[in-house]
Amino acid sequence: MTGDSDGGEPAVDPLLGQPRMVDDPRISLAQGAAVLGKTVVQVRRLVTQGRLPRHGPANNFRPLLLSEVEALHAKGEPISLKDAARKLSRSLEATRELVADGHLPLVPGTKSLVYPADVAAIARTHSQWSIRRPAGPPGYLDTKQAAHHLDLTGPYVSQLAAEEKLPAAFQDGQWWFDPDQIELVRRARRARRDRAIHRRPIQRRGDTSL
Repeated sequence: MTGDSDGGEPAVDPLLGQPRMVDDPRISLAQGAAVLGKTVVQVRRLVTQGRLPRHGPANNFRPLLLSEVEALHAKGEPISLKDAARKLSRSLEATRELVADGHLPLVPGTKSLVYPADVAAIARTHSQWSIRRPAGPPGYLDTKQAAHHLDLTGPYVSQLAAEEKLPAAFQDGQWWFDPDQIELVRRARRARRDRAIHRRPIQRRGDTSL
């Protein structure tokens, strides 16, 4: 509850326009709109979609709980699963796995929207959730394929990517490589190798200077 004013009377809550008599008061749609920064029509739509619970009878003037309105505000404006996947460094399919497994709830009344706060919570614990079918950006090579093209080991290719010495994208817990970039690197490595061979002095018979 709000503390008393200097005169001993309960302080007026600026949202309620009166002293707060309980810790979690019910508020009107207009007051909920003020908390959320939305219009009354938008708040009414949130109630219809099930994103905000309604309490009391249908004609209740204060149908919302302040705590639930504040909790919804803290979740942030919904984002698409595609944006969530980008924030989590996961493929869209792997992000859908989180939804299907119950780790990442969809916004009620939608099929492809999630709350930023829920995405942030997943990001803090993402190592706990395995990815059944890792996938990279369309057309990209995985580490094994890139290593084969460059005639290098997989661990060394991963090290180059981690050190930003080889262009790569990190998604679904592993590195992925643009085949065009890998081809450019392969040609550059071959050109350096050929130049090194041409610069190597030719040892003639009987010449022991090398």
